[in-house]
Amino acid sequence: MKPSIYHSILFVVMAACLWSSCRKADPVVRKEQSALSDIYITMDGKGGERLFDPRYSANNDTIYFDIPWYYPASSDNEVDLTRLIIRATIPTDAVMSPALGGVMDLTQPFKIAVTAGNGAQSEYVIVARKVGDLSIASAAITFTVDGAPQEVEGVIQEDAVLFYVLPGTDVSNATFTYGINPHSTASIASGTAIDLSQDQPFTVTGVDGVARTYTLRALEPQKLDYGVGISRKLWTRAGADLSFSANMETCIAVSGDNLVLVRRTNPSKYSVFNRFTGAYTGEMYNPISGLSFQLVSDTMGKMLAASWAPKNARFILYKYNNVADASPVKLVDWVNTNPTGITGDGGVGRRVNIYGDLDKDAVIMAPAGQSTIIYKWRIENGALVSNEPEVMNYQSIAGNASTYMGYYAEAQPISAAPNTDYFLNYQFEVALVNGATNTRTAALTLEPNVVFTMPTAYGSFNNANYLAIVKYLETYDLNKVQMALFDVTSSSRISLPPSDPGYASFNVFNSDLLTGTANGNGTADICIGYSNNKERMQVYMLLTNGGIMAHEFTNYAP
Repeated sequence: MKPSIYHSILFVVMAACLWSSCRKADPVVRKEQSALSDIYITMDGKGGERLFDPRYSANNDTIYFDIPWYYPASSDNEVDLTRLIIRATIPTDAVMSPALGGVMDLTQPFKIAVTAGNGAQSEYVIVARKVGDLSIASAAITFTVDGAPQEVEGVIQEDAVLFYVLPGTDVSNATFTYGINPHSTASIASGTAIDLSQDQPFTVTGVDGVARTYTLRALEPQKLDYGVGISRKLWTRAGADLSFSANMETCIAVSGDNLVLVRRTNPSKYSVFNRFTGAYTGEMYNPISGLSFQLVSDTMGKMLAASWAPKNARFILYKYNNVADASPVKLVDWVNTNPTGITGDGGVGRRVNIYGDLDKDAVIMAPAGQSTIIYKWRIENGALVSNEPEVMNYQSIAGNASTYMGYYAEAQPISAAPNTDYFLNYQFEVALVNGATNTRTAALTLEPNVVFTMPTAYGSFNNANYLAIVKYLETYDLNKVQMALFDVTSSSRISLPPSDPGYASFNVFNSDLLTGTANGNGTADICIGYSNNKERMQVYMLLTNGGIMAHEFTNYAP
């Protein structure tokens, strides 16, 4: 009898069962990582808001939290150490003991342990203490020269306040004013006349009784002919202080003495803050009925508000003269017809960049999502050249061609010329691009702990040109960022590696870390402003789910 199909199938099935019964199961490899990925403290009733960040001992086995005596620092709300919540992130396949996330009493040190899947263990001691605020928020002196009052702002250092005055200026009877935390006290009353012909001590004492003494010093300015000199942190505000919502704050822009924050609610909101103090001052009028991710400013402080335009939607740009402008002018109204046939996202308006004066000449660039396409609009003599954008196709794409430049690429023009070069910043590179050929000229080489970059700002200060970016460090939670400033006056230096002896004079500044909760979209922003007739430059960094940091640079030699 010939074998039937049934018998053949039965033979195959029996053979497969015999083989599988003899095959050993794949071993389960347990993970060995036991180090904490992240840890922070919040307060009872604040949910997951990241309020207080840690500092680690030299060997990383003790974690210290300096908790402000009052929160917010200028309020009368005293922090209760018995009602705090620790939140932490641990590696996959690890467990923590004891479990965190509930209200805890942190008046005494306590131990935690993280145990990896393979049994390896890391132990930590958590130490929390309440501290007073010893910082100086602002300082100035006033004096009279030829019968006219003069005011000089102080440059606040870690242990000194420096006042730069012209040679021959009499500061023996200068009036000293300052701002400190309302719960702290000082050795000199604000508004007191002091003799700055010689150094004067100035002591700030916190509510905890700890004191810090600063030296008040008048110096003749040693102006630099080139580049940035003395710098200082202006302020840092946590997201909770700025009424952040989860994943909603996307953009910041400078106009006059104001910093405008975009919140991508629907419709979006433009919140205004004093950019020298971080104090909230109000809301700006927004004519866009739907989503807006971007508000950018030109070199003179005028602003463009951009709508979000997926394929076949309208991309609109409104021009504002200032934050009080209640009648912004519609500059661009273009339907995103996807003229190059982008198969991916193709949306326009997540990131917009500008260079120039909107009342004279300017260039506006906006990349299309998941593509190599950048749309460009030009302003000549204060008028829009064409409502239809010029289409630029980047020719030197790096990384994964399936997503190209991703969703959040930025193209920052560096002049108002029709074919201006531009910096292109996306997940695979930060490159200077030839504006005529749209090919890479050079690209940054960054430190190994930089896992991502995105926002971009460009400005000139004291005969130098600077590129400001946000570096995301260490983790793909994208919640640890650093403001970085590069001197790109000479394009020949752009590709310098961090190991080069001259790298420090290229990457001239890296800020302290700004941290937040997990930031899946990787959104942040950075922008530049000026004051004192461009003798001071301010750089502002936003981290979605984190907060805002402000830093100031002067043209004085340290």
